[in-house]
Amino acid sequence: MPAAMHLERMRDAMEHRGPDGKGLWVGRGAMLGHRRLAVIDPGPTGHQPLVSACGRFILAYNGEVYNDDELRDKLDRRPASRCDTATLLAWLSEGRPLDAVRGMYAFALIDTTERTLTLARDPLGIKPMFWTATPGGVAFASEIQALFEHPDVSPRPDPLGVSMYLSSVRTIMGTQTLFEGIVAVEPGQSLVFQLDDATAKPRANTTRIEKHAGEPADDELFDLVQQSIEAHLRTDVELCTLLSGGLDSGIITTLAMRSLGSIRTYCAGASQGTGDPSYAQLLADVLGTDHSTAVIDEPQFCSMWIDTVDRTGLPLATPNETAIRLIARTLRADGQIVTLSGEGADEIFAGYDGPLQAAINRAEPSGGLHELQANAWIAADIKPTLLVGDFARQASEPEALVALFEAAFERAIRLCGSDGPTAHLRFQRIVNLPMLLHRLDSATMLESVEGRTPFADTRVAAAAAAIPLGRLFDPSGETPPTRTKLAPRSAFNHILPAEILRRPKASFPLPFERWMSSIGELARSSDIGASIIQPALLSAIAENPAAHWHLAWPTFNVVLWAERWWGRGLRSPLAAACDQASAASTRGTAPSRRFV
Repeated sequence: MPAAMHLERMRDAMEHRGPDGKGLWVGRGAMLGHRRLAVIDPGPTGHQPLVSACGRFILAYNGEVYNDDELRDKLDRRPASRCDTATLLAWLSEGRPLDAVRGMYAFALIDTTERTLTLARDPLGIKPMFWTATPGGVAFASEIQALFEHPDVSPRPDPLGVSMYLSSVRTIMGTQTLFEGIVAVEPGQSLVFQLDDATAKPRANTTRIEKHAGEPADDELFDLVQQSIEAHLRTDVELCTLLSGGLDSGIITTLAMRSLGSIRTYCAGASQGTGDPSYAQLLADVLGTDHSTAVIDEPQFCSMWIDTVDRTGLPLATPNETAIRLIARTLRADGQIVTLSGEGADEIFAGYDGPLQAAINRAEPSGGLHELQANAWIAADIKPTLLVGDFARQASEPEALVALFEAAFERAIRLCGSDGPTAHLRFQRIVNLPMLLHRLDSATMLESVEGRTPFADTRVAAAAAAIPLGRLFDPSGETPPTRTKLAPRSAFNHILPAEILRRPKASFPLPFERWMSSIGELARSSDIGASIIQPALLSAIAENPAAHWHLAWPTFNVVLWAERWWGRGLRSPLAAACDQASAASTRGTAPSRRFV
């Protein structure tokens, strides 16, 4: 099969990320493919891959540049197209610094003169990028599953990645993934590959977030967040917000409504749920938004869980990923293409009460080991008895896993200059936040929706980092809402109802503990699952997953993931019992492959 056809298969495995167009560029020693979700300047001038006016540079890009006008004013030659892709390409073509770009992005840039390929990702990790070495050079994609359409790339499980997931439900941490040889580009990282030397290691650079000048007062913080939200409103297609009824989505929706005059809002509720969509309805009524609630039940939850693992080739990070995807499907059916979401506020403004309380009380162990142990879904001493073969051996020798967490915590210390509670907050920004952003990106893009995150913005994050922890978190407060995110509560208390300010953190919660029984039955019938998880223990967990939810969620996900790649496939009769209540689409049968 010609090489271009392989690239087309990789590209079109991600059709959901770009249903509005597809492009291919083939040059000497390099090829780029692109699927387009048309948001800005949706006409042909935004077609990608985009070639620079001089013909030297070629760009394939996923994301949005929010300071487009600011960058254009500094260019020597302004592009004719209004599309932010043209702005970014012109900016890079003139050799201007990437740290001036405010936005979310993952891009590939080919320099035909210097014979280089640059892969880059935004500093907060909003947009994903993965790569792997091949005999002929390097293959890369926005989704891991697309890489396996390359003839020289096969899925092989990484025991360290599996152990990482079982502890933390993270499918990515730093460069580590669940697959051997598949590497994540880290947030803020740029990798420069030599096109004519397949053996050369890439040169790595880091795009850093500039420090904010001084501690922002309430009014300055208000202005910064408002400016970020207004920048995130730029679109040539329909835009809405996700409204959970909490502080973060309340701020975004209130300020977006002020700017636009009208807006559609969406939330999720469970048919037997722990969530209370009435808070979202309360705020929607106060603001006068056109509000919709997507209701999810147990069969739909299970079916969407299976379908998401099947489509992405990854386990789910959190149960409410299914709720986010259902909302995305609902709003897309209503003609909405872009949605704003509140991810980022908790990680930069100290929104997690329990972990911060534990960090303040920490005496031992070290910071990274504390983060691993205190927040583990499955404790380190249980994993060796739960797993089989190489997976059990890795869990019995956890030094590599501990090293991942220690390295991340050391980076947090370097960024904030302290190894105390502030370092734990910074750890949440550099480790937890990319996971949540990947969850949002994956769930929304599966439904061809662009998710934007005004709090996960470099200027807002820089301002938050300049606020002392005492202005963000008060461990002596009577309830979590009086302890967490104190600075934004103070800065925005005059625009939100008291009920929203006092509401406990909830997001889009689901009673997943009660909804896992059918998945448990499927998991323990999986032959391939028995090559990872001890069958007797898997059966015991499946007998009563609600009582063992902290074991059930990660183990069931690992079995579904393994079944997707090396078992009978998730579209076999294995999953038929969960398909009846969902409109989840299928994109073919998963390959029947074993570990190689």
